[in-house]
Amino acid sequence: MKAQIQKGFTLIELMIVVAIIGILAAVAIPLYSDYTQRAKASTGISALASYKSAISICYQREGDMTECDQNTNGIPDTIAGTVAAPAADAPNGIISVTVADGVISATLDATPNPDSPATGDRISIKLVPTAGGGSNIAWKIACDDFGDDSRVDGCEGALTAFDADAIGYTAPSA
Repeated sequence: MKAQIQKGFTLIELMIVVAIIGILAAVAIPLYSDYTQRAKASTGISALASYKSAISICYQREGDMTECDQNTNGIPDTIAGTVAAPAADAPNGIISVTVADGVISATLDATPNPDSPATGDRISIKLVPTAGGGSNIAWKIACDDFGDDSRVDGCEGALTAFDADAIGYTAPSA
C-alpha cells in the first residue's frame, strides 16, 4: 500500500493565515493612518519656516512684533484657502496662513486625532514668538488637537482656549 502525499494546504491552515492577516491589518491600518497624518502635520510646520524667518528679521529690524504683520516688512502675504479648495500658492502641508503681530495662525493639511478636542476636520495651530534675549526668538506652538496624542510635535497648549498666558507668551519688548 502506497502512502498518499499531501498536495496544497488544508482548509484550517488557510483559515489560520486569513485570521493572522486580519489581525495584522486591524492593528497596522490605524497606526499607518496616524503616522501619515503626523507626517503631514510635520510637513506643514516645516513649511512655515519662511514665515518664522521673515518675522525674526522683521523683529530685528523694527524692534517690535506689532510691526510684523502679513504683507508688511518682508513678511509673506496671507495664504487663503479651504480644505475643499486649497490656495494655489500654498506650500505642501498648509491650507491657510495669516500673520498678525508676529503670531502665525495656520491650518495644516492634516486631520486631528479622533480622540482630541479638535472640532474641525483639519489641524489649526498658532506659532507664538517669544523674545529670548538679544535677537533670539523662541517659538511656542498652540494647536487644536492638544493632548497626550497630539499629531503636532511640540504642541504646548490648546488652541480652542488660546490664551497667550496659557503657553507662557510674553510680548517681546524693544
